[in-house]
Amino acid sequence: MPPGPPLPVASEPLDRNRDESLIYRQFWLRSGEVGPLKISSVSWKVLLAGLLIREAFSFWTGNPYDLEVWIRTGHAVANGVNPYVSFWPDVPGVSFAFLTSTLPSAAYLPFWPALLGELYRLWEVAGGGNRFVLYFLIKQPPIWADVLTAALLYALVLRWTGRRDAALGALTFWSFFPYAIIISAIWGQFDSLVVVVILAALLYREPLQRNLLYGLGIFVKLLPVIYLPLEVFRSRGPRRLTFLVALVLPLALSALVFVAEGWQFTGIFATGQSQTYGGGGGMNLAGILASPPFLYAIEAIPYLYTGLAYLYVPGVIVAGWVGARWIRPNDPRTELRAVLLVTTIFLLLRWGLYEQYMIYLFALMVLDIAAFHSSRRSFLTYLWVLSLVFLLVNNDLGARFVTPLDTTLWATLSNLDQSSAYGAVRGWSLEILDAIVTVSLIQWVLELVRDRERPVPWLWPWARADRPTAEPLAP
Repeated sequence: MPPGPPLPVASEPLDRNRDESLIYRQFWLRSGEVGPLKISSVSWKVLLAGLLIREAFSFWTGNPYDLEVWIRTGHAVANGVNPYVSFWPDVPGVSFAFLTSTLPSAAYLPFWPALLGELYRLWEVAGGGNRFVLYFLIKQPPIWADVLTAALLYALVLRWTGRRDAALGALTFWSFFPYAIIISAIWGQFDSLVVVVILAALLYREPLQRNLLYGLGIFVKLLPVIYLPLEVFRSRGPRRLTFLVALVLPLALSALVFVAEGWQFTGIFATGQSQTYGGGGGMNLAGILASPPFLYAIEAIPYLYTGLAYLYVPGVIVAGWVGARWIRPNDPRTELRAVLLVTTIFLLLRWGLYEQYMIYLFALMVLDIAAFHSSRRSFLTYLWVLSLVFLLVNNDLGARFVTPLDTTLWATLSNLDQSSAYGAVRGWSLEILDAIVTVSLIQWVLELVRDRERPVPWLWPWARADRPTAEPLAP
């Protein structure tokens, strides 16, 4: 498609007291089309540097549980086995943790298991039997998607504001963002693929285009389904039904994979339940409620546990309704505000907020700060540092991520976690952090509802209240 008209360059931060709708009409999708992404030579160099940093960590690091699940799932699929029907033993010469335990397969729709199977087959042909080559291959999809996330942030900021310095600031921030590097390149989580879909959907004005993208995202991981209520409420007339595309597409693609691989549909329904249910624990209030003695009290009341596990469902429906009322035509700031609200409510209420889920919020906050609210930098810094502290404490100060180097290290760390002294300190530290993250997310919801310019974290009152500035976002 041909590119849209050239974008004017803003010489000062956007003033919300001016007619924003008029400003954004000049900057945003005037033709209704998404033109080719044009990135400067400096931006390409930054992207390359970010890629090289991620690749440097890719082949020798990994979360012992998740990477082991990826390995065993890939091995099962590569050998023609339905990955949903059994628990899998270690793979001799490749596994490095849980060597005496069986593990479940990847609890997702078949995109990720099928991709792992193809990567495993590629390794069998070209990997030379070196297990670190397999670890490298498994990390490539999330790493490249993380780099693409930085490029999309650049494209969105440039399209919405016309400011190349702000766009380059967002790209640079994400390219060297420690939290994103850990999640994609060190831990090996593939959530960056879904982040790409969510950001790409912000490029389009037509509901059919957005729902096609959400459908692809759901095929990868169920999370984008939380944005469908917003799509329904913001649309009018027959367009309200376009959300069905986002549901039918992943079902059709999943069926196609099952047929192509020759799998029976056994086990996939349990996977769907796992994706919608959550497992407790994590970084929000569920991390406290899912631990004794609270868990015993909750389980004693019929249906209370299930109700808490699905509390996010009415939450994102209400958030979608509220957010849809904020959205104005040709106004990306209000659309981003609505998407941020839905995302934050989901993170706050999900029964199990794990570290990788914060990536969705951080990408959207970087976009919001670079394009519209530079005065919210301190809140983003506070939140990602807080999340990083939780991540490190939960993973034995990062020691878990180097377990691929030594097959005996995981057993040592497991014994350490179960020791009375260290285990107690680690457990209490995580529950304190759960409470702080929960309060911080509640505050962020209130800031979005009030649409405040310069939020100061309640639990970090000495933080500087940033003033709006024309300076680009700095890493």
